[in-house]
Amino acid sequence: MPIEVFALILLTIWGACVGSFLNVVIYRVPAGLSVISPPSRCPGCEKKLAIYDNVPVLGWLWLRGKCRYCKMKISIQYPLVEAVTGLLFFGLTYAYYFTDLREVFAVPGVVDTWPVLAVHLVLLSCMIAATMIDAKLYIIPLGITWLITGVAVGGLPIVVAAGWVPEDLLVVGDSYEMLIPVTDQVGLAIGGTVGLIVAIVLLRLKKLPLSFAEEIPLPESADPDDPNLILVHPHPRREIGKEMLFLIFPIVGAAIGFFVGEALAAAGRTAPPELIDESISPLWQVIGGVQLGYLAGGGIVWATRVLGTLGFGKEAMGLGDVHLMAAVGAVIGWRDTTLAFFIAPFFGIVAAVVMAGVAALVKGKVRVIPYGPYLCGATVVVMVWRTPILDAIFP
Repeated sequence: MPIEVFALILLTIWGACVGSFLNVVIYRVPAGLSVISPPSRCPGCEKKLAIYDNVPVLGWLWLRGKCRYCKMKISIQYPLVEAVTGLLFFGLTYAYYFTDLREVFAVPGVVDTWPVLAVHLVLLSCMIAATMIDAKLYIIPLGITWLITGVAVGGLPIVVAAGWVPEDLLVVGDSYEMLIPVTDQVGLAIGGTVGLIVAIVLLRLKKLPLSFAEEIPLPESADPDDPNLILVHPHPRREIGKEMLFLIFPIVGAAIGFFVGEALAAAGRTAPPELIDESISPLWQVIGGVQLGYLAGGGIVWATRVLGTLGFGKEAMGLGDVHLMAAVGAVIGWRDTTLAFFIAPFFGIVAAVVMAGVAALVKGKVRVIPYGPYLCGATVVVMVWRTPILDAIFP
């Protein structure tokens, strides 16, 4: 059996198991509960579930959707999340290794690219959890985005430093078919990251003001379930000014880093030939690429948030979306994240049309879906079809 076929089967099964864990994350993380303990149990009778009751999809079918002990109904969400996660693991692996959609994965094969595939599957899993939580509660827990960022910032450079990915798969320059985010603008990326860290430290030390921090009393007639309440603030333009002050630091840092990098490059070009090293090591290319992807992904959403708030006079988008796309950028790079951001509105348009049709059929009000799920959907599209999309844009 070819190793790619074995990986496809194994990862599909593993995906369903990951989906089972994601159900725990979706339920417990917003409630501030530990995802490790206590073990899975029925919320009705609080009896601990047996191992065989937790078998993805099959356990729910075997129990006919009811608790073994108290017969309380078990939401169909549980097997659906498990099945969808398994199918998405299957779909992503199949697209990468059994089609020509992502030749940078398919040509070298799973043996040379499995560490990067693992990072992409972590991103996919976290986006599933973020989508479910955001759709229900209109929040994206930052712990989920920090996990993605940590895996990308820590994992991808380690993959390169350890030599787990051949150097000839790390492309920088005109080509946009990249296995791992890389860039030759390392100075810009590091400068922007340093500026961001400085801004975060100043915010923690309360030297920079925190935006939208004050509690706003709601009118008695307000519907507590209305998602638009999170956007209500008497002074949104004033508050967004605080975020603009925060953003000065990474912007200035990126500018300084860019000019320092260009100066060093110019000095290298005028140095004696025996002292010139025109190449940037693959490790630094990846470190810069991951950081640049993080800055660009978060930056484009934050810029939209700032401009939208200034233009419309109410809070536009959420900071959870900023953290989400920053994390996505760290994994798939600045170019792909930017592309996903501009594809996301099409998901929103389709959803709006569908919801309008449903509202007309049921003659009622349809719940508004937040923007996070659209960003996640667009990201999956780019992860699979990014090459034909970019080929069409840049023929």
